[in-house]
Amino acid sequence: MEFDEKLGILTQNVANTALQVTPILSIPNPPSAIPLGCGIFLKINEDRYLISAGHLLNLEDWPNLMVPGADKKMVWLNGIVITSYKNSKTDNPIDFGILKFSARQNKNFVGGNLGFCNPSNIIVNHKVQQGGYYVIAGYPVSGVKKTSGKAEFKPIPVKFLTYPVKDNKYEKHGFNPDHFILVKYQRKVAPFGSKKKQITKELRGISGSGLWYVPDWNDRKKGIPKFYLVGIMVENYKDKGFVAALRIDFATEVIKQFFIYSPFEHTKFDFGDNVKNLYGSEIK
Repeated sequence: MEFDEKLGILTQNVANTALQVTPILSIPNPPSAIPLGCGIFLKINEDRYLISAGHLLNLEDWPNLMVPGADKKMVWLNGIVITSYKNSKTDNPIDFGILKFSARQNKNFVGGNLGFCNPSNIIVNHKVQQGGYYVIAGYPVSGVKKTSGKAEFKPIPVKFLTYPVKDNKYEKHGFNPDHFILVKYQRKVAPFGSKKKQITKELRGISGSGLWYVPDWNDRKKGIPKFYLVGIMVENYKDKGFVAALRIDFATEVIKQFFIYSPFEHTKFDFGDNVKNLYGSEIK
């Protein structure tokens, strides 16, 4: 087997596993729903969280959003939300939101197809590795197909391997490397279930999905390389040749500062100076 072919298979394994904790955020549109973007499920002890982009999980719209639960049911986002976006049009480069589900919602996820990552799957204060391997896995809205005549839609995932951009690109395009991880926009990728590479469509709706780092392809568990969540996808700068992920540190720091228990280390940048406005709300 060629190494490139083997790398492709291993990338698929990583992406497929990442997709197991990547729910689609939707708004009801009976008899179906309208997909808006993605998120990441996280479980700490018995507490369940949803991490996403703030322009999706914003203060105004979040009560109308749902995510998949067990038994093909959709689950309302009841709980406590903390977000950097007042509404979807808020102008804030720090774009993240986090929801802690109310305890009574936990039963709605037991036995479902989606899983929850745990804190050991997350790296805070990640040092970007030039030449390192990063994987994006999510469900762009442009790839979600409505099933005609049925109350369901079929999401088509995008899964690809990418690499960090050069350090000088951060300053050139006005990104703080303490806050963002920029990775190359892969013009050609192999779509789900295919070995043939195709020109990628606009990745509209990839926001909220994860940026995952693979330190060593040979360090595997049950045949799957170990990989770690380091960022949340927030924007596609296709015209500039990269996509941007907000560091996961923003979400872990909110968990650490606003919720009772957190196993994460503190982020090394000054969180208070960089997050000017946070909005909170609760639906019990």
